[in-house]
Amino acid sequence: MKFSLVMATLGRSVEVERLFDSLAAQTYRNFDLIVIDQNEDSRVRDLVTRFSDRMSIIYLRSAKGLSRARNVGLKHVFGDLVAFPDDDCWYPPDLLQFVVDHFSRDAQLEGLTGCSINERGVLSQGRWLSERVRVTRKNLFTCATSYTIFLRADAARLAGEFDEALGVGSGTRWGAGEETNYLLRVIDADRKVCYDPELRVRHPEPVVEMDERTYSRARLYNRGFGRVLGLNRFPAHTVLYHVGRAMAGGAVSLARLDVKRARYHWIAATQRFLGWVD
Repeated sequence: MKFSLVMATLGRSVEVERLFDSLAAQTYRNFDLIVIDQNEDSRVRDLVTRFSDRMSIIYLRSAKGLSRARNVGLKHVFGDLVAFPDDDCWYPPDLLQFVVDHFSRDAQLEGLTGCSINERGVLSQGRWLSERVRVTRKNLFTCATSYTIFLRADAARLAGEFDEALGVGSGTRWGAGEETNYLLRVIDADRKVCYDPELRVRHPEPVVEMDERTYSRARLYNRGFGRVLGLNRFPAHTVLYHVGRAMAGGAVSLARLDVKRARYHWIAATQRFLGWVD
């Protein structure tokens, strides 16, 4: 089985080199890395040149916007399995072999997801289930993020393109949720997607300093989350659950006299609701 690894990048170089190093060290070697460069300088192009003799790299360029870049990359997918590594994540050496083994054992498996861990091996980037399960609309939000999703090529074709109004750099107020919206098309078609917590991709936990930059990011990400709930017709009780979780976090922060973090949770709660009704 051959992988097509679709990686969009903007504004990073050290992190991209770390990912390239981790791919060059994979025990399973049958993959193309599809790099979609949105930088105006040569930082990524230079890295591609340096690593081109260590792995197969397809170098592309696109306009800014994560979903736009991934859609450019999808046009160059020729592998059997498709994945979307972030430019600041990195793979353990046996990750691709682990994924291939899963798909080889189960011909009905159309998608495999895992969890995110940081450089210390601690779970990062959200809440994660601890047991193996089939991914459904009910548990999706604790089973997948963009760089932990692996799909058969036919499932990726079924999902189609990413919604370019969603995600980082979209130019809209919906700054996240594009990968959830994408994966939901596969799940809603009743294709078999499973989550295995032993599938672990490394990704740093963002430094959360409660400043205006963090609040701005919270608005974009949570508005996007709410937008995906609305686009995919999630029931009101599901929306209220996710809004309520954020409000509960705010109440706990207030009880601890952490006003800045309480504000963060309030932004998350209100933007999730507003995204849903957009």
